[in-house]
Amino acid sequence: MSRRYSERHARRSRETKGHGAIGFLVVFVLLLFVGVMVFFFVSDTNYKGTKGKVYKLFYQQQYGEQVHKYATEFGVEEPLVFAVIRTESGFRADVESSAGAQGLMQLMPSTFDWLQESLDGQVIYTTESLKDPDINIRYGTYLLSVLLNKYGNRQTAVAAYNAGTTTVDGWLQDPNISPDGITLTNIPYEETATYVERVGNAYELYQKLYYQ
Repeated sequence: MSRRYSERHARRSRETKGHGAIGFLVVFVLLLFVGVMVFFFVSDTNYKGTKGKVYKLFYQQQYGEQVHKYATEFGVEEPLVFAVIRTESGFRADVESSAGAQGLMQLMPSTFDWLQESLDGQVIYTTESLKDPDINIRYGTYLLSVLLNKYGNRQTAVAAYNAGTTTVDGWLQDPNISPDGITLTNIPYEETATYVERVGNAYELYQKLYYQ
């Protein structure tokens, strides 16, 4: 056997082993993916066993004391408050958006001033106060209550939380977007449509995980 043949054979052998290792990894990843899908979508459908424990790692109830306090005060469902906080900030108290929205529930400073005047009769806090979880959750939950009372529909209120009341009021007058003037069946803003879907999914999971 020549040296050149031996080198080619050795190289081919290494390449074959490499392909085999890659193939094994692909199969392993696919099996793992299938296992995860079965775990989450087939087993333990009531979220009370292991599946529920895993989900709770991703859908936590941080700041539960504040959420319970202000949800009770303003008559808002706790799962909805948690869902909005999770979607808006992932429970990060000091986060600020590129547009200037502040804190856990991502309130704009101008909205914060309006909420204070509506709830307290005057502006008491500065924008920096929105980094305080207690203050942020109080006024964010109050805003949700205002929107829920205005629209009488959870999904429409959530859309207004994202897109603003002026925009949503316009949508409700368009039969192509809202056939009944109450619900939004065809939200034209992709960002708002995605937001409503994300909050809705989180809301349902919080209900199943903690309130059933």
